[in-house]
Amino acid sequence: MTFLIGEDKALREKLQGLVVHDQKADGQNVPRQVGVWFGQPDQELRPQNYPYMTIDMINLQRDTQREMRGITNAAYLKPETLPVSGTNQFEVDLPIPFNIDYQITTYARHPRHDREIMAQLLSTRLKRFGYLEIIETDVTLNNVETVTSTFRRMDLLNVAKRDSTEQAKRLFVNALTVRVSSELVESAYRALYQVTNVHVDMPSGGRELRYDGIGSFVITA
Repeated sequence: MTFLIGEDKALREKLQGLVVHDQKADGQNVPRQVGVWFGQPDQELRPQNYPYMTIDMINLQRDTQREMRGITNAAYLKPETLPVSGTNQFEVDLPIPFNIDYQITTYARHPRHDREIMAQLLSTRLKRFGYLEIIETDVTLNNVETVTSTFRRMDLLNVAKRDSTEQAKRLFVNALTVRVSSELVESAYRALYQVTNVHVDMPSGGRELRYDGIGSFVITA
């Protein structure tokens, strides 16, 4: 699990796929793709075609209310390579919870596009009880590919209208703030091994303690 990088990627993928429609003279709807970028698009790097959305991380804070102490061996926390080879068992301290705040800003030249974007965001992407799915692909032994999915809680905190005029043209702008519940995984993993031999020193008395090899001890006279 890659902290911050995974959340950035997942949020952008969740917002992609929105389209708006232009009303032509013959009454046909022509879908127009809504671009999704990180930060304000730079005209030297890519065309600034409307409509589009930008994603900015605006705050990162440790969430002490969700923090716990202890150890875990949750499968999604398993590192790509354990500190010591030859074992698949591990344990790690419980992750440190963080809240990541993002600002999603939408830009459109036409009011119809502006309304369509907002309606789709609020109804299909950022609706109540929202979530963010983090998908990671790992290659394990024998080139076996495993896909791990974890879900982050995502809450819509605020929606603000920021319409303006740019170069004598109307610019419809919306700023939506969302909070993603994430976690920072400790880097120190401890490898675990299964017990293969048990040696017990018995006191004098003629009795013998023998391990049966399946988890029990047998006392013989």
